[in-house]
Amino acid sequence: MSGFTSKSEALRDSIFGFIERHEKYENLENDILIMTLSLVYPFKEIIINQITELYSRYHQIIKTVTDWRIVEKKIELLLLVGEFGKIKDLYNELAKIKDVICSIREIVID
Repeated sequence: MSGFTSKSEALRDSIFGFIERHEKYENLENDILIMTLSLVYPFKEIIINQITELYSRYHQIIKTVTDWRIVEKKIELLLLVGEFGKIKDLYNELAKIKDVICSIREIVID
């Protein structure tokens, strides 16, 4: 069970992690960040069209898109630079698309 002694301990740890990750970005709405966004989705025309339309709307923060096709899945990695509010909006729009799995990470440059 991944090092947890009970389901409630695992759930509690998951909730604390979720809150910690989201509080970190709570006051960054207008800050400029560098982030990566990963997508995995079935290679279907309707999904590709929805994603392409979003990429067009958010082109000002998308610096590069790298993609691979593995079997019937498409995997994409986006490099995003811009206001966190716009990055968050793009992420939320992509996450709404049925069958699209996405995750986002901040890139820290010291």
